[in-house]
Amino acid sequence: MFDKPHRVSTNETAEHATLYCLGDFSPEDRKNYEEHLSSCAVCRSEVEKYAAVVADLAMAGARDLPSKARAAFLIRVHNERANREQWAKISSVLITAQLSARPTRKKNREQVSVALDKLATRLSEIERELLDAVVRAALELCDAGTAGFSVLYEEEKVFRWDAIAGDLAGAKGGTTPSNWSPCGTTLNLGTPQLFSLPSRCFEYFSSSPHQIVEGLVVPVYVGDKPLGTLWVASHDDRKFDKEDVQALQRLANLCGTAVGTMRERQANQNSEASKLI
Repeated sequence: MFDKPHRVSTNETAEHATLYCLGDFSPEDRKNYEEHLSSCAVCRSEVEKYAAVVADLAMAGARDLPSKARAAFLIRVHNERANREQWAKISSVLITAQLSARPTRKKNREQVSVALDKLATRLSEIERELLDAVVRAALELCDAGTAGFSVLYEEEKVFRWDAIAGDLAGAKGGTTPSNWSPCGTTLNLGTPQLFSLPSRCFEYFSSSPHQIVEGLVVPVYVGDKPLGTLWVASHDDRKFDKEDVQALQRLANLCGTAVGTMRERQANQNSEASKLI
């Protein structure tokens, strides 16, 4: 069971380290595991990490880990294991690294500038109308099948497709979990991300009337606070490239600035109105 050194941490190495730290190994297994530790840096690291947690949780002077602390420790191990499994699934559909090697289309830079100038003239409009205009621009500039803006609703813990154009326009108003979605992954990483056949990881996309072959997602911020994500999706052999990333980032930056200005203006108007009451 403990014959060969491990190259990477796995669910099994985490489980063995947990059992060892909690004293749940039989005397023979404990001896074999300690021999294994002498040659396995991965397991030694696991034991050091979990032993430190046990030390933090154990009551001073207690011989064994108290039941409540033991339960807390096991929950923490379970969560770490779940996070590891979750990231493994996400990694299977995340292909952002491919962007640097892909040839870029000859995009008309002037076209992007014209689109941004046109959007800049709409800053006096309401927020929803601006988001609609932004996704239409993204759809055209990236030659995508669908483009959307997913707004983060932190209290509800969801992203809502508040603006969407293209093949999946009928899904407007739909939601995805903030902690299990391409949008959530992108905000967590803080940089544009490219996904391939995301339904292999995020199963709820399997019911989509148009399969998402690739999804390019860019984070959008108002100041330092996340507003949501701007994204484009392909439903055929269209592959996104670095030019698409740059176009989306410029749209996202303008959108974040514009929404921030709109909200500040609205707050000022509300403040002035309250003074008149």
